[in-house]
Amino acid sequence: MNNSKKRWAVGLLAGFLGILSLCGLTVRVIDPFFHYRAPDPEAEVWFDERYQNAGLLRSQQYETVLMGTSLAANYRPFWFDVFYKTSTVKVTIPNGGFHEFTQALDYAFQKQNVKRVIFGLDPNILARDPADAPDQLPEYLYDDNPWNDGRYLFSKDVLIRSGYTVIKKARGETQPLQDAFVWDGTLYFSKELALAGYERPEVAERPQPENVFLDACGENLAVVQSWVEDHPDTQFVFYLSPYSILYWDKMQRLGETEAMFALLRRTAETLLPYDNVELQCFLTDTDTITNLDNYADHIHVAGRVTYAMAQAMPGKENCLTEENYQQRLDALHEFVVHYDYEKIFA
Repeated sequence: MNNSKKRWAVGLLAGFLGILSLCGLTVRVIDPFFHYRAPDPEAEVWFDERYQNAGLLRSQQYETVLMGTSLAANYRPFWFDVFYKTSTVKVTIPNGGFHEFTQALDYAFQKQNVKRVIFGLDPNILARDPADAPDQLPEYLYDDNPWNDGRYLFSKDVLIRSGYTVIKKARGETQPLQDAFVWDGTLYFSKELALAGYERPEVAERPQPENVFLDACGENLAVVQSWVEDHPDTQFVFYLSPYSILYWDKMQRLGETEAMFALLRRTAETLLPYDNVELQCFLTDTDTITNLDNYADHIHVAGRVTYAMAQAMPGKENCLTEENYQQRLDALHEFVVHYDYEKIFA
């Protein structure tokens, strides 16, 4: 009886180890997160930035890192290769938190000699309380420690993603590396779509205090300052995306316009003194922000606009400086405060 139980236990253990080994081998061969291989530059399956970015940072050769939230997704890295005469990797983290960006950026500096970081400094994430920011990057992928690879090789979720990758490739449903996580081709951009994606808030009874965002902004900017100060030989190009006029309608109705401009002024005052920083402002492009055919909702802009922004960045005509930032922000303030928002909804 004891021998029978022992044989049963040994058989059960052997079966478990066999299944575990098969899982690990399958993940190792397919490698959906590019932990052991470089992605196919012509035909790959892209589905999760937080998990696949680590493989991009590990496998690619680059001098420039393009980084940001979903607003940075509709850029192609080769645009910057051409306009800046560089080599570029794109790392986007939807609704990313600054801790996540730091983790990814630290890994990029570990893997390559990064000469330039182009970062989408969205006002929305600057205004967010750091305690509310997501922190979901899998740390075991953003290092070179082989001893924690078991969390990758023997994960049920990664095994499922491996099957998903095989099915997608078999169907030919792949994208080239330059189109990784680009969603410009899957959505239309139009005034109708922008309005459909915008829920107009009720008018607040009283405006928010001007300093309501400044504590969170200060904490978030301190993280950004640490990047700049830790890498004095790297050029940091921070850019403010052209949020649409619907965004400013939202700010007006919520009573947050003055608070948002206080945040923008604080951002300029904090970053502009650094010699290795550019702060490029596309928020002030009133032709773009008032043309709702450029948008999918109140902030996400079409690829044709991101292309024009990428093309303009090396020329620096959109740079805020210590001499002009107040004038440019004041002009935008006057524009959005006196804009006739009702005509949009007529």
